[in-house]
Amino acid sequence: MTDRSGRPLLRALAALLFLAAPFAGCGGGPTKPDDDDDDATLPAAPVLVTPAGGTQLTTDMPTFTVQNARGFNGSAATYTFQVLTRSSLREIASMPVTGGRGTTSAVFATALPRGMTLSWKVTASGSTGQVVSLTGTFTTMAVECLSVAGAFGKSVVEWSIPACSLERNRYNEPEDVLGPPDARRISPMGTPFVGTGFLSLGEKGHVTVDMRGCFVDGPGDDLRIYQSVSNEPVSVYVAGRPEGPFVLIGDREHCGVRTGGGVFSNHCQFDLATGEVTEARYVRVEDGEHFPCARAETDSEGADVDAVEMLNRK
Repeated sequence: MTDRSGRPLLRALAALLFLAAPFAGCGGGPTKPDDDDDDATLPAAPVLVTPAGGTQLTTDMPTFTVQNARGFNGSAATYTFQVLTRSSLREIASMPVTGGRGTTSAVFATALPRGMTLSWKVTASGSTGQVVSLTGTFTTMAVECLSVAGAFGKSVVEWSIPACSLERNRYNEPEDVLGPPDARRISPMGTPFVGTGFLSLGEKGHVTVDMRGCFVDGPGDDLRIYQSVSNEPVSVYVAGRPEGPFVLIGDREHCGVRTGGGVFSNHCQFDLATGEVTEARYVRVEDGEHFPCARAETDSEGADVDAVEMLNRK
């Protein structure tokens, strides 16, 4: 195989080493799949990219994007996007997505509420544990407000009264909640109550009113609900769009404060700050009495809504 100098044998060994070199891995094992590579230039935790801190959105369904964290880069990682109220005390939306390469993005399936400042953060999870981003804030789209005369409800968007209540309830005209409070008693005192000018919601019924103008989070309470007949409780939600999402600002609050000044109905008041809402246009009033229709002994079952009034107008 060789001459006395051994040169052909050396050439053969060199060729074998050349052919083997491209298949040698670090430590003798196979290289990692691309999705599992750690990029040494990535930060230790996810970094919020968009929406940028302090910006106002121009869409109800924005794209949220983060720069990936070191060790959580690729499809082996999961990124959970959370949108919360400004105080971070209540979650608005949450969504896990598979990690991307370098950055990861998410778009929520439902619109964000208008007229709010919200916070957001992202948690990266994987086989080595999890890391959490800092928290950022942004402002959602502004509410489309019209210039209107008067502070009372202008139109009914939608309403729902249970069938049982509709069968026996004489106070079922939704438009009776519009305009200034005008409910009144038409039966003599000491006789069974008969009135006019209000809507009885029945068990867990509701009515949604378009104020057309907007009310804002100002000094004191921002919204007043006029409720006739005793002090039945109501739950109140507000929104910047007719389809919502609606934000709760009062849960089953008794509505029996005497109004006076010739107004028959009682009232209760609500503060947008309770739901961390800055401004709103639409109001949903829901029955909070929750008395079973089948057991009702009156024809005005549930909360009785007379009017809705903006107290701090935009």
